[in-house]
Amino acid sequence: MEQRGDYAAARDLYEQVLAEVPEHPGALLKLALFEQVAGAFAAAQPLLERALRAARTSRMPTMPIWLAIAGLSESANDVAAARTAYAQVLAEAPGHPAARYGLGQLALREGDAKAAEEHFRGAIARQPDNVAARAQLATALLAQGAVDLAATELAPALTAAPQSVPVRHLAATVALRQGNAIAATEHCRAGLAVSPAHAGLLTTLGHALRSSGALAAAAAAFGAAASATPDDAATWLAFGNACMEAELAQVEAARGPASASPIDALPDLLERAMDAFGRAAALQPEAAAPHAHLAMAARYACAWPRSTAAESALLARHTADAAQFACSPMMAVALLSDPVVQRDAIAGWSRQTLPAPTAPARIGRRGNRLRVGYLSSDFHDHATMHLMAGHFEHHDRARIESFAYASDRDDGSAMRQRLRQAFAHWSDIRALSDSEAAQRIESDALDVLVDLKGHTHGTRMSILARRPAPVQLHYLGFPGTIAYAAVDGFIADEIVAPLASESEFAEPLLRLPVCYQVNDAKRPLPAAALRSAVGVPDRALVLACFNQTYKLTLPFVLIWLDVLREQPDAVLWLWVPQAIARRNLRAFAEANDVAKERIVFAPVASHAEHMARLRCADVALDALPYGSHTSGSDALWAGVPLLTCRGSTFAGRVGASLCDAARVPELVTESLADYAQTLRTLCADRDRLVHFQQHLNCERERLPLFDTAAFTRAFERLLEDAANGLQSH
Repeated sequence: MEQRGDYAAARDLYEQVLAEVPEHPGALLKLALFEQVAGAFAAAQPLLERALRAARTSRMPTMPIWLAIAGLSESANDVAAARTAYAQVLAEAPGHPAARYGLGQLALREGDAKAAEEHFRGAIARQPDNVAARAQLATALLAQGAVDLAATELAPALTAAPQSVPVRHLAATVALRQGNAIAATEHCRAGLAVSPAHAGLLTTLGHALRSSGALAAAAAAFGAAASATPDDAATWLAFGNACMEAELAQVEAARGPASASPIDALPDLLERAMDAFGRAAALQPEAAAPHAHLAMAARYACAWPRSTAAESALLARHTADAAQFACSPMMAVALLSDPVVQRDAIAGWSRQTLPAPTAPARIGRRGNRLRVGYLSSDFHDHATMHLMAGHFEHHDRARIESFAYASDRDDGSAMRQRLRQAFAHWSDIRALSDSEAAQRIESDALDVLVDLKGHTHGTRMSILARRPAPVQLHYLGFPGTIAYAAVDGFIADEIVAPLASESEFAEPLLRLPVCYQVNDAKRPLPAAALRSAVGVPDRALVLACFNQTYKLTLPFVLIWLDVLREQPDAVLWLWVPQAIARRNLRAFAEANDVAKERIVFAPVASHAEHMARLRCADVALDALPYGSHTSGSDALWAGVPLLTCRGSTFAGRVGASLCDAARVPELVTESLADYAQTLRTLCADRDRLVHFQQHLNCERERLPLFDTAAFTRAFERLLEDAANGLQSH
């Protein structure tokens, strides 16, 4: 009857047996199994106890009963009882595959992958065709990092059960870990052909498509996973992140040779991201991450009511539990203006995400030159290298022996070739694991390793965790504390990190005597473009802000619109590549009595094209809490005055440091009211604007901000001091 699926009739039969023989072990066991399948664990337990007593009394085998007890104990999360039951099975039937399998599952549950491997191998030795055991063996090997061996052990299971969804899912995971996104995608699609709404397969498919660069398809896969599990906050968060990544990738793609292709080829990605993050926040309101992601997406969309509400919710999470507060470091510096909250957020993220650093390397100083390494994934035609290339070239080779550790691809650019020639030693570490890269760096016996990424895209922070150098510093890449014990010092200056700001940083501050941001005095400066060619009126007063969209905050936009109302010949020139943000800005301008035509949107452009058009601006506008960094020095290099407001964190003080080093301290304001009044004064006194422009254009080569040689000498002295004073003891 059971074989025919008539469980009700089978239950009746076993109850009849018990009516005749009340302590029949087999009937008691069968009824207990029925209760267990139905989820009635409390009812199953006494039946199994009776079955065990009866079997012992009758001197019958107890092994099947102990297996059932083990299964029931696992269901009740009683690991100790389950292990005891499996041991009883093995005592009666040594090597029993079900018991070995069960013990393997328990070992996996407790994180002992090696013990799990031994148990699963034991099960397979007795049952070579046990598909489940082979799959779990692969899982145990994967947990130990033996990815290729996991693939080998899984192959027979895949051959035996090609329609098995769990096996296909595991095969996709293994392939993805091997770096084979194509095979992972094929396994996912094979599994989805059997189970189209399998959330795990859809999520893994999303990761595989993302790895292969198919970001729009990846977003669709993550979206399908979220729809399949609508109550799972993590899946909605993954969907939102995929939409954001696809949106931002379109902007980057538009910078390349195919820049004529429309940025908005995939519509409504930001809207989908905001909706997904909103779902995640509603499902998990006590978590900081969904609120932070929602706030950031809304900032990109210039959807300020949504961003303001999400930022308030994020701050509430810090108020509720500061000790456990954490969010993405880049979001922390963009969203949080309170330096204490910002440090807590970054420190929490580092603690939860990054590996614990190992003991400091013990490397003695060798020779008369300081051995300095630079670690980055930006050694190509990248904004960071537009700033730093001259610095590398200006190193005094009699004092400094320089090493580059490049974890990025060779883009074949002139910048890449220039960088390779600037360093005494060059190592491509892109294909190396973190451990292998750390060994390579350690073998070079550095005195100081300078990380140029921090908490930004492409970082290899886990290399620092292995302590390949005795002194490890962060410079330039991340505008805030790293809050990670593998970083011994943070390079700044007295404006971005004033003397009273030590509490904002988890690491010691190393201050340069000039602006911390290096600039390349050899960077090209093309002639100014024609205004008509870049879309701004010839006779207009052009107020420009080419910061990324998420930096455009409501208080500053309101000031800019106020000035537009007061200055009828003024236009606001922005770089806003997101379609939804352009729509929102135009609508917001009209709601504030400013014609939408007075906001001009600059298209995506190459760096050279951008510098040429930037020279058409009359003044560059900064904002808070995350102000102009490279975009600020771009403006000053182009001869455009930068109006800034000193913020409360590193990310908000960079503009002040740039202006100080460009000898235009008058353009540094101390409050919103001061900022608004200074902007009005500049717009009313056009001669003063011209004076600032002439100063920047005529004094460019003599300004401290652009004196690469002097900066490099100061940087070298700082490195010497760090090597002598920050050696770990």
